[in-house]
Amino acid sequence: YLPASRTGVMHAHRVVVSALVNRAASAGLYREAPISTLSGVFSDFLETLIALGDPYRRKQTDGEEFATRIEQELLKGTILSKRQQGLPYPSFSYCPHGWKTSIPLMISSSMVSELAPVVLFLRHVVRRGNVLIIEEPEAHLHPGKQVELMQLLATAVRAGIRVIMTTHSEWLLEELANLVLASKLSDSDQKAVNGPGKALNAEDVGVWLFKPKQRPKGSEIQEIRLDSDSGLYPADYDDVARELHNRGVVIEDKILDNGSVQ
Repeated sequence: YLPASRTGVMHAHRVVVSALVNRAASAGLYREAPISTLSGVFSDFLETLIALGDPYRRKQTDGEEFATRIEQELLKGTILSKRQQGLPYPSFSYCPHGWKTSIPLMISSSMVSELAPVVLFLRHVVRRGNVLIIEEPEAHLHPGKQVELMQLLATAVRAGIRVIMTTHSEWLLEELANLVLASKLSDSDQKAVNGPGKALNAEDVGVWLFKPKQRPKGSEIQEIRLDSDSGLYPADYDDVARELHNRGVVIEDKILDNGSVQ
């Protein structure tokens, strides 16, 4: 499970882990004020990152190919994890292609730190048959990079890794629709359009829309089917775009009206 807060964790995990270790090792006569605890998801994520510094627990997995492709095609560099001597957690760094030295992940771009845990989990944790859950994989990514990431995740799905995503990205959803539509093409046509191994069968894809519900309070979950006319998964993104356009038209009309009066 890769939580939405993973970028901040990758930037500051040394500080977080150091604080937790120091607190766990300290003893005193006075009871300290209670502090907030970590959520289960956050704790699991942090624990997995710490384990990556242990060479006996770190292993290559079925996701190695996809981790490398993300590095080559999106990051244009390599994500490195190295155990620090005498410390219980690893250091993470990013080495751009062609560089002789790497830079700490905490001072790399937000896109790099966003995708770093995806790379690390695919390389050392995820195996075929596992479920990889990613919250908002589009965060800090240019729309073009979002599309490329969706394509790479599709190849991982075809290889037997199940992927669950939460997203607010129109780009991801539209590319997902393209990948499903591409499954109707011949192999040669698929290769010409997407490249081999990226199309997804419709029965292997599920899309759901979560909408607020007033009574009773909560969320209403609605399954979205691929629309045969538009070739898209109809979410509410078009409604937002339409509203923005209409407001722009109203503003332009007001400007013209005021100009004619003057």
